[in-house]
Amino acid sequence: MKKQVITAAFAGLAALGAGGASAAGSDGWYGGLRLGRSVENLGGGNIDSALANQGLAGASTIDSHATGWGLFAGYQFNRNFALEGGYDSLGRFSYSSAISSPAADTVTGHYRARAFDLSAVGILPLAAGWSAFGKAGLAYEEAKLETSSTGAVAVSDEHHWGTEPLLGGGFSYDVTRNVELRAEWDRFLHVGDASTGRGNIDLYTVGVGYRF
Repeated sequence: MKKQVITAAFAGLAALGAGGASAAGSDGWYGGLRLGRSVENLGGGNIDSALANQGLAGASTIDSHATGWGLFAGYQFNRNFALEGGYDSLGRFSYSSAISSPAADTVTGHYRARAFDLSAVGILPLAAGWSAFGKAGLAYEEAKLETSSTGAVAVSDEHHWGTEPLLGGGFSYDVTRNVELRAEWDRFLHVGDASTGRGNIDLYTVGVGYRF
């Protein structure tokens, strides 16, 4: 099912790009950076499950928000279609777990995530320099569960790499012929696994891009 969704999304974006091939637009290379907030959708239950794989039973809480940022670069083929890649730091979320078994203890640490991604971008020009865009692609994601205890129980750090879908969208505004401002949302799906905790992470950013 996941492969069918990805295939359909890419096909739709490619059709949009083909339809606008004869239209005027800014083609060429571009790049930029973005900064904002990331929101994790794992919750404490996923941290509980990850620690249960280490033989620990307890109840966890985790921060829902963290600072996120990213770098992006791409090639715009015409006014309606681009291919874009990037690197995103998806946040450093603090958590705390009250362990009840095999001994009473407190485990604390961070859940970290990052991703390298490649997306097809469909672009819809609007009035007065504004454009809307949608993204569909794949992200090579890393999740890290960093752990520390007071010593009553033994814990270990875990990490996981995996390739999963990426969806996103937003708006851009052309400040000049070469400079654009962006407001963007990206959803990184299924970050992590059973050893680290697994869930979606949303990244909300504003950024600036430059067309070469």
